[in-house]
Amino acid sequence: MTLLTKLCLATFCSATILIVTILPAEYGIDATGLGKKLGLLALSKSSNTTSFKHELSFNIGNYDPKAERINESVQGLIHLEEVPFQSQVIDIEIEDLGEVEYKFIMPSDTSFVYSWEVLNSRGEGVYYDFHGHPSSADAKHYPDKFEMAYARGEGTSQNGSFTSPFSGYHGFYFMNIEEGPIIVRLVISGYWQDHQEMYRAIEGKVIKNVKF
Repeated sequence: MTLLTKLCLATFCSATILIVTILPAEYGIDATGLGKKLGLLALSKSSNTTSFKHELSFNIGNYDPKAERINESVQGLIHLEEVPFQSQVIDIEIEDLGEVEYKFIMPSDTSFVYSWEVLNSRGEGVYYDFHGHPSSADAKHYPDKFEMAYARGEGTSQNGSFTSPFSGYHGFYFMNIEEGPIIVRLVISGYWQDHQEMYRAIEGKVIKNVKF
């Protein structure tokens, strides 16, 4: 069989499949009548009558190109912030038998992503307590000595993301549970108004305690 003969045979087979099966099933064109006998015409009718009833809806207001701020957006996709985006790498030195509390002042419903690690760990690392509490000015709106815990435990590292449930001070308490001094490196990116070390103690003796 020559190459030309093979090409002609392949073309003939393809054309036959197109006319006998594909055109009746997809488009309802049945030139030979075999599509009806084989039940292929029913397939074209069912595909043509398919309808999609779901409609997408968005909580977007009228777009004003002159507006300085768009107050409505697709829920869950974007959250506009009043404070600028920031990134910090903070090395927290903790003495033997030392304790440190480091906080970020944040409006409600603002977020950061973070990672902390004991750089020179030789054992269990730290006891940590990630929590938040309101400022003294806002404390009257909350129960007495109110604070909210987010995570606590022991370890040498942690990674996560956080969204503040209320305005106030949110951050980390670290207690050195190793022998000898350590350094906790905190890498953080997101939105906050200010940050600082709030508390430090060595062997239970308070060295620093910032009132909030």
